Amino acid sequence: MSFPSEHDFTLFLFQLFVVLSLTLGLGELFRRIGQPTIVGEILGGVILGPSVLGTFAPELWQAFLPAPQSQLLGNTAWLGSIFFLLLAGTEVNLASLHRQGRAVLWTSFLALVVPFALGFVFALNIAAEHLVNPARKWIFALFIGTAMSVSAIPVIAKILIDLDLMRKPIGNIILGAAVINDLVGWIFFAIILSVTGSGIASKSITVIILLTIGFTLVCLTVGRQLVARLFVMFHVQRLPPEGILGFAALLAFLCAGITQWIGIHAIFGAFLAGVMLGETEEVKRRTHTALHNFVLYIFAPIFFASMGMRANFVRDFDLALVVGMFAVACAGKIIGGTLGGLLGGMKRDEAMAVGFGLNARGAMEIILAFLALEHKLINETVFVALVITAVGTAALSGPMIKWALARGKPTSS
Repeated sequence: MSFPSEHDFTLFLFQLFVVLSLTLGLGELFRRIGQPTIVGEILGGVILGPSVLGTFAPELWQAFLPAPQSQLLGNTAWLGSIFFLLLAGTEVNLASLHRQGRAVLWTSFLALVVPFALGFVFALNIAAEHLVNPARKWIFALFIGTAMSVSAIPVIAKILIDLDLMRKPIGNIILGAAVINDLVGWIFFAIILSVTGSGIASKSITVIILLTIGFTLVCLTVGRQLVARLFVMFHVQRLPPEGILGFAALLAFLCAGITQWIGIHAIFGAFLAGVMLGETEEVKRRTHTALHNFVLYIFAPIFFASMGMRANFVRDFDLALVVGMFAVACAGKIIGGTLGGLLGGMKRDEAMAVGFGLNARGAMEIILAFLALEHKLINETVFVALVITAVGTAALSGPMIKWALARGKPTSS
């Protein structure tokens, strides 16, 4: 085992102080003006990243985030995504989700198909200068369609928590459809990487699909029962709250490691772990508040800030591409989600709120874009457009959900 040097660890501590101070401050500012705190947290990352600090004070930026010493902060950010998805999973009410099955089915289907189709057509007509390999434009189009069809579970979960909608039927519909969209989206992405010869895992696509479905079913059936029995045993043994919190972290790491090994992504495993834990009264009564505060005020800001640090919005900004990408993304998700909600039996205003909710892409689209950039499916200009689209849709989602739901409320005479 190797440890960082004292210099690297000291720098890491200062990085945590600066990142958390800025993101928590901006997050609170945005909360007070009616925006999700995640917008401020991502903006904090943009300010500390190459876009602002790296452009206007490059020497200070290099001293604060030197490439060789940024791995500790990056690992902490990924760890933050694990804990945040664990928390989001504990908020899911499976019984309510089952009761809303028809709406979830229609919403997830149309919120996947419509944006994928619009994104695919948009990408086929994009200028050649934005392509890494013009000869494989169809693969690029498949990726853009996939990126347009995903929804960001971490972002949506935080928006729903901020709006106090997580445990309400509409919140379960939005989150349930987002989970399905993202599972299918990651499978599509794995197929695309397999076609290009740079797959996520050394398994066939069929094996990845079967393992993903199988593991999900095990977690939601046998896993839930096993976790419930373990907590009964913990209660009998009078395990303290910190012991239960430790078990929650262990389960998250195990499930995250399994899904990462399968080839989907670690955050899905953490989310499934949260779903299993959320079904137990012991977690709700004794550890949920501690987990909630620990994640939302430490790990989540670091994770979302890291997303803002991944792009240079000054050097690689293309206005036409950004506007086109943003318009296609919003049209696809809002139309698809709204139609799905209507076919699922929802009222018009609630169906619109579902469409606006699923339109939030945030970290999920940024993660997809980053992996695509690493595998040379896209260039930096497309990456920046996707990041701006992800941040913009996240900022738009919360206020538009509130607006749509307010339309359906009777006005006082």
